[in-house]
Amino acid sequence: MKKNAKPNKNSLFLKNKKNAVRLNQEGLRLILLGKTEDAINCFEKSIKKSFNFPDPYFHLGNYYFQTNNHEKAEKYYLNAIKIDQNNSDFFFNLAILKYSKGLIDEATNLYKKCLDIDPSYTKSLKYLGNIYKDKKEFRRALENNKQWKDFDPDNPEPYFNDALIHIRNGRFDLGWKLYERGLENNIRDPFKGYYNENKSIWDGKIFDGVLLVYGEQGLGDQIIFGTVLPELLKDQKNVILKVDARLKNLFQYSFSNLKIYGEHEDIPDHTYDKYISIGSLCKFYRNHTDDFMNSTFKAYSFKQNLPLNFKNQISKLTNLKIGISWKTFATKNDKKRSLTPLEVSTILCNNKNSFINLQYGEVNNEIEEINQLTNNKLVTIRDLDLTQDLNSVISLIKECDLIITIDNTIAHLSSSLGKITWILLPYSADFRWMENITASLWYENAVLLRQTKNCNWKSVLDIINTALSGKD
Repeated sequence: MKKNAKPNKNSLFLKNKKNAVRLNQEGLRLILLGKTEDAINCFEKSIKKSFNFPDPYFHLGNYYFQTNNHEKAEKYYLNAIKIDQNNSDFFFNLAILKYSKGLIDEATNLYKKCLDIDPSYTKSLKYLGNIYKDKKEFRRALENNKQWKDFDPDNPEPYFNDALIHIRNGRFDLGWKLYERGLENNIRDPFKGYYNENKSIWDGKIFDGVLLVYGEQGLGDQIIFGTVLPELLKDQKNVILKVDARLKNLFQYSFSNLKIYGEHEDIPDHTYDKYISIGSLCKFYRNHTDDFMNSTFKAYSFKQNLPLNFKNQISKLTNLKIGISWKTFATKNDKKRSLTPLEVSTILCNNKNSFINLQYGEVNNEIEEINQLTNNKLVTIRDLDLTQDLNSVISLIKECDLIITIDNTIAHLSSSLGKITWILLPYSADFRWMENITASLWYENAVLLRQTKNCNWKSVLDIINTALSGKD
């Protein structure tokens, strides 16, 4: 070869492409090791080696999305798509980003683009179905789920998603049967021990023996499904219940003949014969609207008095004592379900009633912000642990004249206590609150105040403020 011979362009291109691939792979390895800065450096070097290699753009997009730098994330996703317009992953992650920013129509089009490239891309089918459900386009959501089942027939999730739509729209018989599919991949999350059982699952037929009922999911689920227990106990006399330890007293007061364990307590294997998860009772006892009205469960009999130091703090409050809770810490739709401090302050403003904080969790900064926005300060009971001390929280709720809350644990606690409870629901509410009704089927004193527009609480807040002001 001549000394001054120019390098072959094709060989140089292939060499750069090979180095780009190697650097991209090294970046992925460093990400797994938690060496983020080194990984980013590798991805950027990979891009410099080969501008037409899309993968490092995609991985940088993922990094910036995860660190909430949406502008940079979108730029890198679009670069990856510009190079390769036939990669469903690129369109899908950009769709997730758009959805997180509330750009629903753009996200919808991107999910559809994924499916144009690959009709079996089930992640897009899943998220597209959720969009249709949240837009209350239930028929389209069910059709979408059918496609998902066709491509992934052994996956229980699309069947479970169908269940939520059917229950939400009053098709209880079909809905509760499909709801069982949520136990196949732990969507419903029953308490520890359920999946290790060697006994038989209860089939709804009365038997001579003891039935163990496992609690599942969060506090609200255990309370709302607990409304089925009176009907169960009429049929099956010997029942053991396993619930969150914080709810033991509430259930024991309500069902004195139940043997109750906390979720971390061991239940001797010889003390029961069959088992079931508490949500699964609905398929036997909640197949018609009238079935909900038959429940006699009310935690009214809970008689623990509010500790004196807490009682003294509310004794000087004037007019109506209104408990208020505005936030959920659940990761699913937490922003859509919660109120901002400004929205909470509009309830307190120009109002002569006393408002008592019932919001659990780390919300001190939000309380401070609320109180800066209104002269009618939100009263926080000193030294009361609103997260763990549910017995005192229940006693405090019973001292209130009214509870105003979003869809969280307080909504279920207050409603089960028979307290008049105004529950603020997003436009697309949880399936437990059904559709197009203002009176809850589960709780007789709960009033459901629904958004009329997605992510807009104005109509709900107007109703509350008008009602509290005494105006027509």
